[in-house]
Amino acid sequence: MAGKGRGLAAFSFHVESLGITRGSMPESRVGPNPLFPDVEFKPVPLKVGDDEDYMLALKQEMRGTMRQLPHSIKPLKPKADVERYKEKYQRERQKLLDGDWTPGTSSAAKKKPIKVSVKDKEQVLSQLDELEKRDNVQSDEEKEAKKEKEGEEEEVEAEELEDEEQEEENDYIASYFEDGDDFDAGSDDNMDEATY
Repeated sequence: MAGKGRGLAAFSFHVESLGITRGSMPESRVGPNPLFPDVEFKPVPLKVGDDEDYMLALKQEMRGTMRQLPHSIKPLKPKADVERYKEKYQRERQKLLDGDWTPGTSSAAKKKPIKVSVKDKEQVLSQLDELEKRDNVQSDEEKEAKKEKEGEEEEVEAEELEDEEQEEENDYIASYFEDGDDFDAGSDDNMDEATY
């Protein structure tokens, strides 16, 4: 049985039959590999022209559009152990940059004044006068209705006060116990110490 002891490894076949001899083995290297080894095959030169430039610009635009879509997941930045003061403002700035704000669409933009003709002014004024008259008539009716409601509420309050006075006269607890009576000799109400 081969390989039981220490010593040279023995093959069960002849290495020479494979075509390997001592002189055919590569020499051992001394030192690191070169940084830029020689390339056997040179790369094909890039095509230059309008078609290639257009395709490159189109591809870059498509990538940018895909990154801005809502389903695009932005890489998370590692959260630092200590939050710095300026990071709060950087986040707010980033939110503003990520928004859909475009210059020139602000609410402070100049608005064109609306031109109103004299006839339209007179018509609006007459409508306002009519509405004011209707409100005056309705407000008089509302005042009368409020006075009637207040009178009814006062009557209800008077009845409630009479009911409360009758309850106080017939109060069971006040008539059953007199001041100074003990409720129970072993009651906890008069204890000064707490028991746990």
